[in-house]
Amino acid sequence: MAVCLWPVLAHANPFSALPLQPAEDIPASGKILATLEQGDYVLPRFSPDARYLAFAHVVMQGGTELTEIQALDLKTLKVTTLLDTKGSLEFAVYKSFVSSFFWTDATTLKAGISDGDVNGVNLVFDVAAGKLVSKKPFSPADDAPDGEEAPSPELTAAFPNLPPPVLANALANGFRAGEKKYVVQKNYWKQDNHIWLLDAGSKQLTRLVNIPEAWIYSLRGAFASGNAIILLVAYGQEAWLARHAGGRLELLYRFPVKNYQQTALRVEHARGERVLFQVSTGPDYEKRENFLFVYDRSGLRRIRENAPIYDLDVDTEGRLLCLSLWKGNNRRLVVREWKEAR
Repeated sequence: MAVCLWPVLAHANPFSALPLQPAEDIPASGKILATLEQGDYVLPRFSPDARYLAFAHVVMQGGTELTEIQALDLKTLKVTTLLDTKGSLEFAVYKSFVSSFFWTDATTLKAGISDGDVNGVNLVFDVAAGKLVSKKPFSPADDAPDGEEAPSPELTAAFPNLPPPVLANALANGFRAGEKKYVVQKNYWKQDNHIWLLDAGSKQLTRLVNIPEAWIYSLRGAFASGNAIILLVAYGQEAWLARHAGGRLELLYRFPVKNYQQTALRVEHARGERVLFQVSTGPDYEKRENFLFVYDRSGLRRIRENAPIYDLDVDTEGRLLCLSLWKGNNRRLVVREWKEAR
């Protein structure tokens, strides 16, 4: 077992003594294709072929929050309402909102609608036809796993010193960082909370960062870029983006967060060593600001917008970007060709 030892006290912040590496702020560039701002728009999601953009339109009806589900045809720039407020009200208990969007193919959209209590419904739409295909009630308990999925025999054999329940929990809450490589915390009874690289190919565990015992589930994201591993770690009201490469840990970015266990990293597009990713800083039901970054061999760059980012999506080819941007207490959508300013 290879161990990277860092002279960190048991309860010390492992990032406090690291110098902050320079990170450039650059504006996004590219032609703006569409702007929707007469409302409050969230959860933009491109179809697999980037013909359509699905999104939710939040509508207040008295004291009740409802949601319309709409789709923008990016060829005609026509907006189709797939679910209106009357239809949304049918599913509301305290409110009705979109909990998730998932494209099953180029024209079929699945939307999870929560009723604001404990139940909800899955709606399936044919977006090209502009119609509802099916609806099926669901309960969050129906989708909850009975337990962590057992590790594969290959992984169990690669790490015999990790009991199967510990390994299962680590992998379930960890992140893939290359071929047969995983960045994890154990987050388990009588186990440490350090951040480890599990390399199943070489059967090696490498400690990347010493983490204080109290920082359970503080690893919030990770990905590989070339020989570097980029980590998002958060605890309390602060988060850190760090790079581990060549046996060294470097601090790339530091920012405040609303809730550290609801802070997350999502890779939007990766090609070679260049990775476009966003970091959300708290729960989606609070007014949060997300960050958009690009990382490659030249380092980390933050994409700056003229308004705080609530959410975003990038199409499969990495050619289009849709931003949900705060404008007062509402969020507008901006769809643009994606070009990174240099």
